[in-house]
Amino acid sequence: MLDFHSRSANRKTPQQQRSREMIDRILAATAQVLAERGYAGLSTNRVAAQAGVSVGSLYRYFADKNELIEELRSRSSADVLADLTGALTAAVPMPARDGVRHVLTVLVAALKRHRAVTIAMIDEAPLGAHGNILPEVERQLAQITRIFVAVHAPHLEQAEADARIHLAMGVTLNACLRIALDPAPGVSEDRMIDLTAELLVLGLAPLQQTA
Repeated sequence: MLDFHSRSANRKTPQQQRSREMIDRILAATAQVLAERGYAGLSTNRVAAQAGVSVGSLYRYFADKNELIEELRSRSSADVLADLTGALTAAVPMPARDGVRHVLTVLVAALKRHRAVTIAMIDEAPLGAHGNILPEVERQLAQITRIFVAVHAPHLEQAEADARIHLAMGVTLNACLRIALDPAPGVSEDRMIDLTAELLVLGLAPLQQTA
């Protein structure tokens, strides 16, 4: 028997659909203005003009440009984390170097895709530590990296594995940000990813004992 009440409850009303479409339009315009002018050049007037809506319509959904940035941050973070989770899950059964390279490639691509908002979060937007997408990315990266390390470096004791993972998070995120947002001149992206993968895989090897 069809549950008409359930179907009706799940169906979006025209007003809800229009609101979502308006929000998506405003946020797309925000990303465009950020890409062209940076955080300092972002204003609600410019976003409204880019979106082709009145400033009054924009203020129905967002109080100021910081709310625009925060919503973009939230969406970008969710998108990057979804890509990262899939990449890390796929990487676990791969050979160590291939798995690390796969994760780096996916993370660099995600950061490039969200270049404007990533730069705003890291360098410009006055939202404090909670406005930065990187802590969320690092937490997710660390959680699944523990599984990867357990599979590919079972010789490491827990305390040693935790220390190496902690250091690897900084190397991974900073390297991917450099590759995505500030690439080295004259060096291909693939080469930079290869170099980073080699460094990270070395971190899984047993340390040589010194006399």
